[in-house]
Amino acid sequence: MHDDIYMLWLSSLVQYIGSRKLNSLIDRFGSATAIFKAPIEELKDAMGSAHKSFAYISKYRTLDYIESVLARMESRGVAYISRGNERFPALLAEIPDPPLGIFFIGTLPANNTEKVAIIGSRKCSEYGLVTARLLAKPLAAAGVVIVSGMARGVDSMAHRGALEGGGTTVAVLGCGADICYPAENAKLRQGIIKSGCVISEYPPGVRPAPMFFPARNRIISGLCRGIIVTEAGKKSGTLITVEQAQDQGREVFAIPGNISSKLSYGTNQLIRDGAYPVTNHEDVLGMLGIKTNQESHNLQKTQKSKEYSLAPDEKRVYDNLSLEPISFDMLADVAEVGIGKLHLICTGLELKGLIKKLPGARYIKDM
Repeated sequence: MHDDIYMLWLSSLVQYIGSRKLNSLIDRFGSATAIFKAPIEELKDAMGSAHKSFAYISKYRTLDYIESVLARMESRGVAYISRGNERFPALLAEIPDPPLGIFFIGTLPANNTEKVAIIGSRKCSEYGLVTARLLAKPLAAAGVVIVSGMARGVDSMAHRGALEGGGTTVAVLGCGADICYPAENAKLRQGIIKSGCVISEYPPGVRPAPMFFPARNRIISGLCRGIIVTEAGKKSGTLITVEQAQDQGREVFAIPGNISSKLSYGTNQLIRDGAYPVTNHEDVLGMLGIKTNQESHNLQKTQKSKEYSLAPDEKRVYDNLSLEPISFDMLADVAEVGIGKLHLICTGLELKGLIKKLPGARYIKDM
């Protein structure tokens, strides 16, 4: 435990030096304590006196700096756990280039809990949003911790689905754990902290930057036994996370999509190349060997009871809807319902929370 305070010190410099360099220093000197106490000439030899990382190590290698980091953490409610601590996420410690430690707000899930990441595009379709929620909700109810990045789009919907399922969710940030990014997710962030936690490799006060997100993504996959990709375009950044997950030996699941949708190009390609296709949460539970608990059974029963309580005309309309949007006119044709009556049925189904109206008078199931 003596080395923890120096691991905290070294971790607080990751935004300047990078985890790979910090890990190489640990390998060379043996511990963070040894780095903190090493003669300056040894540090110069290890890092190169002209290198920027050496300048940061030299500048911040003081007890006053460590005390300032601790004070900032205390004032913002941020905790820290080093990689050597037994409560540090075990799977994360095993990845290539693991973080030296993590800063977090909330409660870290225990190491014996199952964790699955749900990721996808920030600029996603309604299909991507609905499938993220559709999978996160029953998985969370089954006791699976849902991990994502709290970004707009799929990430946010995955967290919301987990909260709706009464489960635990973890958000991994590309900034300090004390910073809400994006700002519009302030309420969601509070729900995540109450249910689980927000975590970051970066110390409190570090603002989000593009260079931090690829490093953040390796932690999202590193925490989990598998990742689910809901949508990904041909050149989506999501596919970089998939590559990291594969390098870490994680299972990759993908949601099949319409072959004409650019946002499903990446997921369909993943399936073609060997990713597991997912049509419901039980596919994920089965592949990972996770048994469904009673809460998940109850949730499925509740969802099905909504459908069975429908009147015949309502059920016919509902059965002709899917997660792919359909126009009002097309729905009237396939469901064989008059326009006037269909308006009333759709309004009723919306009020029951079973369908959702999209711009352009299009409808989808709202799972």
